[in-house]
Amino acid sequence: MRRPHPALRQHVTQFWYGEGRVAYQRDRILPRTQSYLLVNLGPPQFLVLPGPPEIRIVFDDFWFSGLYEGPIDTEAPEGSALLGVAFSATGAASLLPWSQAALANRTEPLEAIIGVSARQLRERLLHTPDTTARFDLVENWLLDVGMTGRSVHPLVHWAMQRIAEAGGNLRTQELAQQSGYSRKHLTGVISREVGLPPKALMRLQRFGATLQALGRGHPDTWADLANRCGYFDQSHFINEFQQYAGTTPAEFLRLSQPDPGSVVVR
Repeated sequence: MRRPHPALRQHVTQFWYGEGRVAYQRDRILPRTQSYLLVNLGPPQFLVLPGPPEIRIVFDDFWFSGLYEGPIDTEAPEGSALLGVAFSATGAASLLPWSQAALANRTEPLEAIIGVSARQLRERLLHTPDTTARFDLVENWLLDVGMTGRSVHPLVHWAMQRIAEAGGNLRTQELAQQSGYSRKHLTGVISREVGLPPKALMRLQRFGATLQALGRGHPDTWADLANRCGYFDQSHFINEFQQYAGTTPAEFLRLSQPDPGSVVVR
């Protein structure tokens, strides 16, 4: 991992690179209030869309994954060599010159979005064996494409900060009242800028807080955890957790985690 350049730190949460083989067949990336640039520098990997029937989409180049409201299953049967950039909720919208609203809940080849410059960057990365130099290339590319004068509405930055501070436990109407704008205006601006409406962002933030709570140990009861994390009741908690994790909370705790943002499902 590497800390981003000072000019990028408000927008990029981390750069990372990993390579090698894993002992499992499939992992599940859990949704967060983040979007990602993913550069495959090794053998083909697969994005697995749920069925029936399942669809396996080859990932062998340079992709962008927008804000998601559900988990993403992936496979790397021949191992992996993956460079990634994680953006804050407003980071991609601030830096990248394409619509986040059009890319929410989607993972797309970057060349289809911006053309041959994505392929050219990947080719340069392939011919750069040093990890630090690879990070430099991607960082300089982001600084270049991000210097467009584009900016995210201050209301969006303020709203995301409030949502994070509250752990997602807000109502859209409450957020609108605090902002001084109507609920309709607030929802429209945020949806247009980052791709998801405030309610969806609040739910994702609450799911993240729930994962952190689970990481600290098994709760006394699911009802207790539901109450602490701001769900209406245990049923609401389990249903929403299953939407984001693809499993019940009890099943989730039985799965191994390669990292805090994913679980092994096969």
